[in-house]
Formats: sequence, structure tokens, C-alpha cells
Amino acid sequence: MRTKVLIVIMTALTLAACQQGQAGSDTTAERLPPKPLIEPIDPSKDPVSAVKARKQQMADEVNLSAMRAEIMALVGDAKADNVEQCRVVGFGSKPCGGPASYIAVSTKGGNETEIMALIGKYNSAAKAENERLGLMSDCAVVPKPAVVLQNGVCTLKEGGETAAY
Repeated sequence: MRTKVLIVIMTALTLAACQQGQAGSDTTAERLPPKPLIEPIDPSKDPVSAVKARKQQMADEVNLSAMRAEIMALVGDAKADNVEQCRVVGFGSKPCGGPASYIAVSTKGGNETEIMALIGKYNSAAKAENERLGLMSDCAVVPKPAVVLQNGVCTLKEGGETAAY
């Protein structure tokens, strides 16, 4: 008799424990996808609004190519006298987070703060663009390469044999 009572109590407790994970969920509620950032406008129904929305969307887009070109022009050849003047900096943004790639930057020219500020803006803009477009990636971590000085130029080296500055 005691065994049957224990089995009934254990069964009741087990079932109660299974229901705890679902306590806050409403099984009758329908799961809906998130709302889009921009409501789609059907050009066949409202062509004027569709054109206006597209123009606004294009005005909001950041020209990442121009920003990248400006940064690369400032970085130039990344010339340095010694490897301590070289820095490895994350460049871009993967949709899952982290840098998309790395670039070598030299502190020799004295414009390091300007370059770093522009890279920060570029990385933020790339992240915002990824979010705006709803992009996805493989979420692989891009390993930080080492930097070496070759013929007076800061160069990235895979494998990390040298210290990355």
C-alpha cells in the first residue's frame, strides 16, 4: 500500500515538474514573426508612397565603400621603423558579432587617433547595416593575426608566431 502511495506521489511530482517550464507560456497564443523595420509598400497600389519610401531608404543607407576607401587611403602602406609601431585592428563587422577581418595600421604617421576613430565609425556602420538588412553569417571567429615588419611595412601574418600589437 505504501509503495502505491509513493508511486502516485512521485508521478504527480514528476508531472508537476514538467509543467514548470511552461508556466509562463500561453499555448493558445499564436507565434508571429517580428515586424519588418520598414513596412512594405505595394508599388502597384501606391506608387508615389513606394518611390518616397525607397528614396528615404536610400538616403538612410551608409556608403560603406566610401568609408572603407577613406580608411584605406589614410592607412596607406602602413610604413614603420619597427614592429612596435604596428597595430592589428578589427575591421568591419560580422552579423554574428566580431570583426569581419583585420588590417595592419602604423602609428608612425601620427594620425593613429584619426584612423582609429574612422575605423570605429566604419565598424558601427557595418554592424548597423547588417542589422538593418537582417544579414546572417557562419558565425566563425576570425582569428586575430600577428603583425610583422617586412621591408618597412606592417604586414599581417597568419598563425600568430609573432606578438600581435
